[in-house]
Amino acid sequence: MTEIIHVKLEHDEALQSKKDVLGSELGILKIAKAIKKHQILRSDELKAKLRLHRKLKELKTNIGKLQQVLPKIKIPNILLRGEESPEEHIVKSKVEKRAHDSSLEVQLQEIQARLKELG
Repeated sequence: MTEIIHVKLEHDEALQSKKDVLGSELGILKIAKAIKKHQILRSDELKAKLRLHRKLKELKTNIGKLQQVLPKIKIPNILLRGEESPEEHIVKSKVEKRAHDSSLEVQLQEIQARLKELG
């Protein structure tokens, strides 16, 4: 059998305990309200994503239809030579990055030289 133990509390302690329990209940209700609001917002978000997905699919279909209907353009070789290929673009960006890195190295060396002069 279980033994029942009685604990005597002072009036102030009992009142404080009731306040704590009510405060906890209030906190739980606020959390439940926030969860419900979150569920509603999440549902709205999913509906919006679904609408966006449908619109994008429709747009893709329309673009495909337009590409079939519109004539293909012929670009002269002279204009094609003016465009750089993706590989050329990558090489140029690497060269620019190296130049930037070397300028940082130069600046770093200058600052170190100034520090040596001062100290």
